[in-house]
Amino acid sequence: MYYLLLVPVKLTHVSCDQTVREGSNTTLFCEGTGKPTPNITLTRVLENGSDGEILPQLEFSNITRSASGTYRCTAQNGYETVSQVFKVNVTCKYVKNLLFV
Repeated sequence: MYYLLLVPVKLTHVSCDQTVREGSNTTLFCEGTGKPTPNITLTRVLENGSDGEILPQLEFSNITRSASGTYRCTAQNGYETVSQVFKVNVTCKYVKNLLFV
């Protein structure tokens, strides 16, 4: 007799809401466990609430303001799906210009 052991999907390490300075290096985290082993994806959440493309990388070097937004970490293994969202806010890096008249 063969028994299939199922372990619920659980997100174990997901980035939380964060504010980072433009031009800095940032790593987003999206990790989980379960049995069968879940497929883990990180996507950017579009304005209508749906998922955009899967991000091919979790590391941003020299991050720009365009990376600001909501992200979704999803773990799915065919039996269940769990997800968690978090926000990234990239603050502007202003350069002071002094004008002498």
